[in-house]
Amino acid sequence: MTKPYSGRLCFVRHGQTFANINKVWHGHTDTALTDEGYNQTQLLGAYFPQYLRADVIYTSPLQRARITAEAIASTFNLSVIHDPRLMELHLGDWEGKTFVELTEEGNVVQQLIDDPHFAAPNGESQDMVRERIVAAVYEIIAKHPNDNAVIVAHGVTISIALAHYLDGDTRLWPKYSKSNTAFTEICLNTKQLISFNLSKHLEDSSAAQT
Repeated sequence: MTKPYSGRLCFVRHGQTFANINKVWHGHTDTALTDEGYNQTQLLGAYFPQYLRADVIYTSPLQRARITAEAIASTFNLSVIHDPRLMELHLGDWEGKTFVELTEEGNVVQQLIDDPHFAAPNGESQDMVRERIVAAVYEIIAKHPNDNAVIVAHGVTISIALAHYLDGDTRLWPKYSKSNTAFTEICLNTKQLISFNLSKHLEDSSAAQT
């Protein structure tokens, strides 16, 4: 950053998908939200103003992130801005395989954690995701230096960004695992985590149903 960012920056993970339930890797696969996923996005949109006033909202163009972003945007009467650099880690030829299958095929997931340069055939490495997500964040805050920016993206992509900013080591991304529609705020100026994996909107809903 050429100058301090005076706004606030919040990352949001998308709502629940069928791939999440079935423990399947859908990186660039445009998987749909479940009914519960849609419900989560509506609860998030209704609750989000209690946490932060959004001035600008960027999203991965994949529908699971886009629909989640639109639920927040509708609350603030904003349009969402699509940025393909916010998409999930692409697993190439291994997209659609279950985590069990990926473990059996040479423990792919562990390699994606341990080796920043490892990539599936026709897929992406950890380093490639870091490069694009960091470039996107830099551009967003440069364009909106005084605004509260919300970035709606995916579990691994957000985790890689957090590990980069907070630890300087993207191999630590698994420690930033997040729930569907949970949101996380980071201060880029001080490299501090302001909040992490907040999902009070879901907790309130669960309490109301019991």
